[in-house]
Amino acid sequence: MSNPPDDEKKKPNQAQPLADELGVEDIYDPIAAGRGRLFSTAGRDAPIVEFTDDCLVLHPPQQPYHETDKGERISIYADDNGVLLDEFGVQKKMGGARFHGHVLYWMAEQKPGTTRHLIAWFDENNRPHKLFVEGEPVTTDMVYKFRNNTHDGEISIFPELESE
Repeated sequence: MSNPPDDEKKKPNQAQPLADELGVEDIYDPIAAGRGRLFSTAGRDAPIVEFTDDCLVLHPPQQPYHETDKGERISIYADDNGVLLDEFGVQKKMGGARFHGHVLYWMAEQKPGTTRHLIAWFDENNRPHKLFVEGEPVTTDMVYKFRNNTHDGEISIFPELESE
């Protein structure tokens, strides 16, 4: 029996990759537990997701687990009117959708308890008007559904849509 090559020998103080620590082999066992935490895995080469009380944390599978790593902070930018700005600083519009001929904009404001952005149109005085269905604010995903059920993107044809 021969000895493994030096690069395959594990040094005593060397931490092992998180995928190895959790015993990730393939995509058929998507949940793993370790370090008193719950992880989701999708194979040895996919990022490993850690579930926390506040968020999801992605870990590289080939690196050792580090509790003190700095995470990525996702920032949302809006203009003075509350319209969400894209990565180039341009106002986000709802592609192909209109309300009584007005362009619809993604607002930085989100529906409480979700990550879904509200939608609004602006009048000639540059005042925003949100849309509602049965008193609930309309979000971007809802506008896409309405728009996809029209032939020209004019969503004011739906009687359940109201504007403030």
